[in-house]
Amino acid sequence: MRTSLLFTAILLVIIVLPDLVIYQGIRKHVRKSWPKVLHWASTAFFLVGIFTLFLFVRSSHDEAQLQLFMWFNWLLLLIYIPKFIFAIFLLLNRLIQKAFPFLQNAVAYVGLFLALLLFFGFLYGAMRGRFDVMTTHVEIPLAALPKAFDGLKIVQISDLHLGNFGHEPRFWKSIVEKVNAEKPDIIVMTGDMMNNFANEVTPHDIALFSQLHASIGKFAILGNHDYGDYTRWSSLAAKRANLDSLEQRERRMGFNLLLDEHVFIVSRGDSIAIAGVQNWSKSPFHCYGNLPKAMKGIEHFPFVLLLTHDPNHWMAQAVNYSTIYLTLSGHTHAMQMGINRFGLHWSPAEWMFKQWDGLYRYQTKYLYVNRGLGYVGVPIRMGMPPEISVLILKSVSK
Repeated sequence: MRTSLLFTAILLVIIVLPDLVIYQGIRKHVRKSWPKVLHWASTAFFLVGIFTLFLFVRSSHDEAQLQLFMWFNWLLLLIYIPKFIFAIFLLLNRLIQKAFPFLQNAVAYVGLFLALLLFFGFLYGAMRGRFDVMTTHVEIPLAALPKAFDGLKIVQISDLHLGNFGHEPRFWKSIVEKVNAEKPDIIVMTGDMMNNFANEVTPHDIALFSQLHASIGKFAILGNHDYGDYTRWSSLAAKRANLDSLEQRERRMGFNLLLDEHVFIVSRGDSIAIAGVQNWSKSPFHCYGNLPKAMKGIEHFPFVLLLTHDPNHWMAQAVNYSTIYLTLSGHTHAMQMGINRFGLHWSPAEWMFKQWDGLYRYQTKYLYVNRGLGYVGVPIRMGMPPEISVLILKSVSK
């Protein structure tokens, strides 16, 4: 009950309040009635749309309906985030005008400029930004890395969310080509291949991602979306069958799917271990991963590379293992928006994650968080483009 009341209050603030403020600002300047009717009709449309979609989306197994929900979210942001900013500046304008009449409507014009900037930003994020893939090259110095693995090249992809792209074979073909062009030793996929349903991973996807080539091997783990937790199932057996089907599809792509287990990589008489856990997360996400199980028998192995979907797992558990020197994660998407220019590196993801994008260090241990290739919730990328990570491990003197 409290959650419903809070949700209703947030909707009223985000939608009704900006429209009320804007209406108060324009009503004296608009003589005809139809613009006013249109103004409030749009408010009613979005309120009805939100409540309708939230009532039915979790019970739907129709991917088309889920796509409709996602695009409605984008439309809501496209219209109401700029409106919200503009309304704030209109209120500020009224206050400032009383103290400094000579400024007239200067503050309102600043608000209008920012609102238009956000509007076109959300347009760009949906039409272009979500396809504008960045390949990031990073060298990671590791004193514990055996000399035989100096220069090991790992290409990391993450958070594909294949179901959100519909029929976009050219996009994924370009991803495969970009990854193979790097000539990786190892390819890792750190979770969230799908949104909810295994059939989002089509036979075409299986054939295409089977073409990813790495000289040593391809490894994958599961993310929070891969378990089908964000929809209602007819039974636990149906949910389990969905997960089994996804696991089979990823293995058919050629990935060694690590489910709380580890494997060894051997080169020139030396070896490292790759451990992978099922999704480990804090509330409100479900936690399935079992790191002690994955690390059983290799607690004192000289060098362990850990694959875990949620970067929160790094500081919560991974750094407590003396031999996990490198952890690779995804999950955050860098919130699909932010800024990474002019010396600034910020995203709303900072409000939820201490480590949310790029390389982090704690003593002699490292974490790399990949922004992901896909998107979820809203089909945009603004300032935080989709990413292919090329990680080159360097053995350095202690």
